[in-house]
Order: sequence, then structure tokens, then C-alpha cells
Amino acid sequence: MTYSRLLPLLAALTVVMAAPNTHHRQRQGNTTNLGDNYEFICEYLASGSVPVTKYRSKRTGLHIVLARVEGPLVNGYFTLATEAHDDDGLPHTLEHLIFLGSEEYPYKGILDLLANRCLASGTNAWTDTDHTAYTVQTAGNHLLYPTLTDSAFTTEVYHITGEGEDAGVVYSEMQGRENTDGDRTLRALLRAMYPPSSGYRSETGGIMKNLRESTTNEKIRAYHRAFYRPENLHIIVTGMKIIAKGKRPPFTRPWQSPVPPLQASVDELVLYPSDSEDTGVVLVAWRGPSSVTEITDLFSMSVLMEYLTHSSISPLPKIFVEVDDPLASSVHHSCFENSISTCYFGFYGVPKDKVNSVSPLLMDTLTKIGSGEMTIDMDTMKDILTNLILLQDSSLETVPHDTIANSAIGDVLYGNSCHHLDLRLNKKAWYETLLNQKSCQYWADMLCKYFLEGHSVVVRGVPSMAEAARLEEEEKKRVEARKAELGEEGLKMWKEKVEKAKETNEIPPPKNMLELVPVPGLDSIHFHPLTAYNNHQESSPLPSASASSSVSSQIGHRLNSLPIKFQLDDLHSNFVLMAAILDTSKVPPEKLPYLTLLLDLIFESPINRDGTVVPYEEVVKDLAADTLSRDASVGLVLRGGSKFSCGSFCNNVAVVLKVEMPKYKKGVQWLKEALYKSQFVGQRVKGPKLLNLMFNNIIFKNDTNKNQQGILKQEKFLNALLERLVTEEEEVLKELEEVRQAIRLAVHMDPLEPWADFVEDRKTNVGKEKFLNVVPDSSMQSYENLGEYTGFLSGVGSVESAYLVQATRSITEHRDWDLPALLTAIQYLTQLEGPMWKEIRGRGLAYSANLYLNPAQGLLILKLLRAAQLTRAYEEALGIIKSHINGTTSWEDTLLESARSSLIFEVIEREAVVSDVAQQSLLSYFRKVPQTYTKELIDRISKVTLEDVKRVALKYFTPLVQPDTTRTVIVCHPSNVEETVTDLEKFGHKLKVVESLESSRFA
Repeated sequence: MTYSRLLPLLAALTVVMAAPNTHHRQRQGNTTNLGDNYEFICEYLASGSVPVTKYRSKRTGLHIVLARVEGPLVNGYFTLATEAHDDDGLPHTLEHLIFLGSEEYPYKGILDLLANRCLASGTNAWTDTDHTAYTVQTAGNHLLYPTLTDSAFTTEVYHITGEGEDAGVVYSEMQGRENTDGDRTLRALLRAMYPPSSGYRSETGGIMKNLRESTTNEKIRAYHRAFYRPENLHIIVTGMKIIAKGKRPPFTRPWQSPVPPLQASVDELVLYPSDSEDTGVVLVAWRGPSSVTEITDLFSMSVLMEYLTHSSISPLPKIFVEVDDPLASSVHHSCFENSISTCYFGFYGVPKDKVNSVSPLLMDTLTKIGSGEMTIDMDTMKDILTNLILLQDSSLETVPHDTIANSAIGDVLYGNSCHHLDLRLNKKAWYETLLNQKSCQYWADMLCKYFLEGHSVVVRGVPSMAEAARLEEEEKKRVEARKAELGEEGLKMWKEKVEKAKETNEIPPPKNMLELVPVPGLDSIHFHPLTAYNNHQESSPLPSASASSSVSSQIGHRLNSLPIKFQLDDLHSNFVLMAAILDTSKVPPEKLPYLTLLLDLIFESPINRDGTVVPYEEVVKDLAADTLSRDASVGLVLRGGSKFSCGSFCNNVAVVLKVEMPKYKKGVQWLKEALYKSQFVGQRVKGPKLLNLMFNNIIFKNDTNKNQQGILKQEKFLNALLERLVTEEEEVLKELEEVRQAIRLAVHMDPLEPWADFVEDRKTNVGKEKFLNVVPDSSMQSYENLGEYTGFLSGVGSVESAYLVQATRSITEHRDWDLPALLTAIQYLTQLEGPMWKEIRGRGLAYSANLYLNPAQGLLILKLLRAAQLTRAYEEALGIIKSHINGTTSWEDTLLESARSSLIFEVIEREAVVSDVAQQSLLSYFRKVPQTYTKELIDRISKVTLEDVKRVALKYFTPLVQPDTTRTVIVCHPSNVEETVTDLEKFGHKLKVVESLESSRFA
């Protein structure tokens, strides 16, 4: 089948053309001078391009790692190796308490308030099993000398409310994840894999029972003394000098204790709460190479597991997924880089009656590969290694800060020499060794050593409605018993304790302390250069930035000769990203559900190449060899799109390829063949977030992609399609082809000759229509009348916290004159240590409380996520918004300054790396803004005044707090449904309870 009727009338072929990077430094000699207190340790070029230098303080032992990454952002990672041997969550609770003040700056949130003034967006941190990292710019005093007050522990970690309920920011966070399928199965795996003496088996976030009964502030203080010290602190990317305070006891580096061998294989059944019992999870794991002494073997192990799982034709997906009666919907792999690593395969979407079959079949498959009965395809292995080598360079363009930080953190934890740092920064050197020197026997030996000769841990995760009911009843009885135990006096005491703690924590810092940090000017921001050319503007073609007139003329003439709408972006990159944008407005509404299936098949179907049908196995293999990445999604998403949700401008679909420069022409050919030459066959078709889904259903028309691509509707549609394929295969394939013929072409890509014959029918006159058919999501709103109701509520057994989204109609144009002021007003209320953060997150009512403006959808949205006390969080949110609207709470100059500064950072962050610039360039056409829009927007934000903020708050926030002008969706635990419905009535909301999602309007 071909695309002979695929008309490119509205096509915009936009090519991100990458100019070769000519700024790679070759070596040291121009290193940063940190002064006499620091000694130079070593310097390497990450992937041969980015200089990375390591220093150590002579006085304190503190380490600094600096990486010179191009772009407008500077990231700082303050990293400490942290080890715990219980489930009290001491690493995690301490991480939270660090931000509540230090000896020199004893004010809660002072770091966030100062960071907001420095063209940053507050601070952040994460706790992993073996380390804790803080992404801040000036945290040394807070990290080493925090106050760790009892009042901070009460509000941030755990307390009991006056109603006898459990609360606290950390408690609320862990409540939202402790009993999920992922957490329960992975926790069981690690506890079986490592002995009781090992910190690798602990839940560093904290188990709810421990947070209630065992975790104390005294334990946290002792933990801080043991691990938060200069010798254990590494500052990655940016840093400052920290002087030790007094003499310190001897320091023992964490994670030095030997890990005993796994004595026997383990097979464990784990039940997790769920509202359905259809599919489960199976994890199969082994001890892997040491991150200390066998780091290159660990790299090789990841390559081997990638070979086994990377595509539909890889050994494991081919056997478990791509069969008539699949044992899983997907297979993934992962390795934990511990001192003795853990490597596992995860099988997801496993039918409940097949969870016991996965491990035996896996071991049988691995045995056949190890014995040579199933051969290792070395051509495929070489393609994977070649791709991994290129991805190392690509990652320095897409996520350079995190890429280098992750390598440096691995060295912090397990490196013993500069050579180890070099190995981590230059994985591609080892990949090249594997590519050029290792044989099939090397891989077979590795598979046998770790997968066949070693003991394994199998965790079979099974969904259970009975377990959900048990947990609900257990929690209810526990809270009732506590209320009886505490009595009225005890509950009153807790209420007073919490209120006193809040008063203590909320003492504001002196205004002059904040003003000591000036807000920097916009002239300090340096953007990635971009020049864009196209043939679909009124003055076509027109470069977006200065370019040689002769070059512009030559490119313009050639662009106008192309048979498709085309855009060329010239960027500082070593790779080419090409995106075909297809308009779905001509797809009949009843056929829209086919889009998800169509996009899933587009890179995994046979193709007709010059009259010869190339089988899908060969297509998948060759595509993997010729491209770095492939994506196909609904909406304008250039990478990482989700299968069952839409990006912005959801009336389009994006088909995206990324290739290295020498394979540019091949990339164009692959894109053409995927769009025009793929053939749908019945065998390939048969292969096998609730809040947003419900929200999209009540906001957008039923016959739109926002509604039809949701997971519940897709589940019903695809199941029905499977049944039809048994008796109506030809008709199903015909309908699928009709959808492909109805979508119309557009693309984001470059130079120009390979595109001349891209479209089959050259008779099509593209020039008849100047512009793409841009359909904003806002035009697809139904905002239907819900009658007596203002929204919906669903009880879900696997959800222990509550989630709320509420929206009202708002600005629809990105160049609306009110947009900068409204964005600033939102930032003012929601910034770290702003009003909503302090009163909702800071008091432990919900883990997240935010406002969002989405001009493409034309919506202003309030979201409360992981709410331990939803009603109180909602009441606080409305109260804060209303008090700022009516003037009972004044708007403050210092908070406005920090709001403007942090908002500017968030806007700049959209173009932090080259791939982000490409995404914004594509969106600029659909948003009807110039390529310079980011600079224009931050300039207007910098000029927003208090009067501007007051005016737009009254105009746009007022409808958000009125029930008759909003739509609301809530998801909570079934035990809280009745109470939540009653509570929301006090605010004027009448919510319709959804008893069964599968049989509701949402499916």
C-alpha cells in the first residue's frame, strides 16, 4: 500500500539542520583557578568534547567538579554519599529538613527565596539509595550546618492533625507511592537480593509505619553528623568554598562494607492494591558486576541487556510480546550501580494467569542463547554499540548537565582513582573496544556467568482488589484506635503543637537579607544561536536571524522549489532531527481511535521498496542501525511522547527521526518510506493517568484526539479491534489505511536535495496554500454543560493520597498583552516559598499545589497532587487566591521581584539545550510567534509591575474560584469518596461520583 493519496497541501517540512560543533577543547592548561586552598586533581574531556575538572580542598577535603557546558544555564549538584540500614527514611527526611534553615540563615525557605532572585527557580534535591544530591547554587551553610529544629520536623516530616489523621510533607509524599505496584515489587526484589546488614535493601524514603512510630528528629541529627561533612561533599558543575567548623571525628567513607554473596535463588509473590486484576508485573534479577572494581563489565552488562530487549525483534520481546498469545505488553531492563550491582528484566502488562510462566520461559531462553542454540546476532550487537557511541555524544546536547553529573556522582560513590572518573565520563571509549575487539563468545560467556551461573531473585507482582480492601480497613481501624487512645485532650495537644510549629517555621527572613542578593539583568543570558528558513511564510523564505544575503537567496530559491511546506533550522549540533507533522483534521471522527495504533505500527511494519516487500524484522533492524531515535506521537512532541496522551496542538501527529550527519540522506529516505511505503498486515496489528484522562473528557469535544487517545477509550477500542481481526481482518486493515490517507503532511528538517522527490505525486501544487492548518487545542473545547454537576470524582483503590484538577477558560494567544503579567501572578503565588507553597506544601497538606496557564488549550488550571488532606489544601488554595484578588492580602515587592526572576529562568530553561531550541522553533509557527519569542517574552516579564499583577489577578483568577465557571475532577481512595463529595459541597461544587471507570463516559 502507498500514500498516493496523501496530499501534502498543508505540509511544513521543518528540518533541524545541525552545523558541526567546532568548539571542542582538546586539553587542560586553561583550567579554572580556585585559589590556594584547592588542589587540582585531574581533568578529562567528557566524550572527548566537554572539559571536566576535579579539585579538592586542602583544608576540608571538599571536592569540586567543574564542567564547561555550553548554553544559557548553569547547574549545581551538591552530592553526598549517604547510607541507611533501616526504613526510617533518615536520608529522605534530612533532605527535606535541610531547606528549613541553617545556623547563619535560620529561616525556612531562605534558599528558595534567594535562588528565585538569581534567575533560578528555587532549589531541589533527590534522595537515592546510595546518595543525596541538592541542585542549588549556595547551599554549603545549609548542608553542613542546618538548624534541624523540632518544629521543622513536625511540619515537614510527620505529625497528627487535630482530627487524628496522619500528615507531614514527607509522610504525604511516601503515602502516594508506598503501595504502588512499582514500589512494592522493587522493594521486595532488593530485600531478597541484599542481606539485612546492607543499606541497599532499605527504603531511604521512609516506610509510613516507621515515619509514624520510629523516625525521630534525634535520629536525623545523628545521621547528619555521620554523613553531612566536607570530606563527603562533592560540588558538581558549580561550587563555593566551605570552611570546616571545628575539629571533626574521623570519617569513614560510606558503602565500603563488603556485600556477602547471594546464597540461594528466591521466588516471591507480592500482592499490591488495585481496582482491577487483569495484569501484573514480573521482575527477574541477578547480582551483577561491581561498580568499584568491574565498572567496564557493568557497562558491558547494560549493553548485553539492551541487545536482549531493545526492539520488537530482540530475543525477549520477540518471545514474550510479539506473539499471538503474549506473556507481557513490554520488556525492559535496568542495572542498579551499587558496589555489587543488581541487574534485572522487568516484564510489564503480564496477564494475571501467566505471571508464573514468565521466569521459566526467560531462563529457558537465556539457556538457549548461552549454549549457542539461539545465536547472538553480532551485526545487531554492532549496530547497538554504534548507536550507544553516538548517543553518548547526543546526550551532551540533549541533557549535558545531568549526563556529566551522573558520571561524576558514580565516581563520588564508587570511584577510587582519576582513571575511574575518566571511564565514567568516556563510556564510548569502552563501547568502541566492545565494537572492535569483542566476539560473540565474549557476550555468551558474560550471559552464562551472570544469568545462568548466578542465583536469581524473581518477584511476581499480582494486582489484588482484596489487598486494596484490606489496606483500607486496616487504615480505618488504625486511625480510629489512635483517636480513642489520644482522646480529645491528646488530639487538642497535637493540634496546638502543630500550630506552634507552623508559627515558628514561618518567621520571615529580614527584607534586607533578601535584598542583599540583587536580581541580575537580562544581558547575562546567552542563548543557543538559531537561524530558521522556510517556504510557508508570507515573505517566503525569510531567515529568523542574521544570515549572509547570498546564502539566504540560495536557500530561499531551493526551498520554494520543494513540493512540501518546509522549515530549515540551522543550529550548533552534530545531529539532524527531522519531524514530519501530519494534520488529522480530515480523519473521520469515528476513525480517530486508529491513530495510536497507526503510530505504533509506522516504524514496525513491512515496507514496499521498489516493488519488493521488506519484512518488518529487517525494517526494525535497519532502522535501529541508521537512526539514533524514532518517535511517533499525537501532538507536537519531538522526543519522549506518550502513547496514550497528547502533546500540544493535538490535531497533529509528529513522526520524528534523529540521525548522525553522514546518514542524513538515509534519514530522509526512512521518513519517506515510513510515511508512504509501509504495509499494514494483520499479524502486526494483532500484537499486543487517570486524572488528566477524566479532565480531557469533560473539557474537550468527544471527537478530538484529546479524548480519543486516552488509555481507557483505547483499551476498549483495541480490545474490540482484536475481536474484529478474527473475522474482519481485511476491513480493519482497510480502515487503518483510510486513516493514513486522510492525514496530511508537514515536516521539521533540512538541506534540500533529498526532499525534492519526498512526495509521490509531484503534480500537487503546494503553493496554493500559504499556511499550515493550525488548529489550537482551545478551539476543540466543548466545556459541556454538566447539568447540576460541576465535575466528577472517582475512587481508586491503588491511590492513597488525593488528586484534584480544576480549570477555567482563559487566554488563548501566546502574544496576548496580558500573558506576561498573568504568568508572573501565577509564579508569585506558586513559587518556592511563595504563598501557596508555604501554606499548602509547607504545612504538609499536599505534596504539590500549582497553577498553570495553557494558552494552546485556553485554560487556567489549579492542581493539587498527593494531597494527604485534600479539603484543607483546597480551602487554603482558594483562600490564598481570593485574598490576593480582593486585596485583603497585599502583594509584596520582594516576592514580585523573585517571581519575575524565577519565571524568567523557567522560560529560559525551555531552550537550555539544542534539542529544546528545536522544539521551541517548531512550536513557534503553531503559536504564531516569531523565532525571537523567548527573548521578547522575558523582556516583557521583566517589566511587569505590581499594578499589572493586581489587574490580571482580578480579571483571570476570579473565574477560577467560582464553581459555575470551572470544571473539576478529583481522584481519591474509595474510603474518602463520600467525605470528599460532602466537603466540596461547602465550596459550591456538586461532584458526580464515577462508580466504574470502565463502564463510564471516560471509557
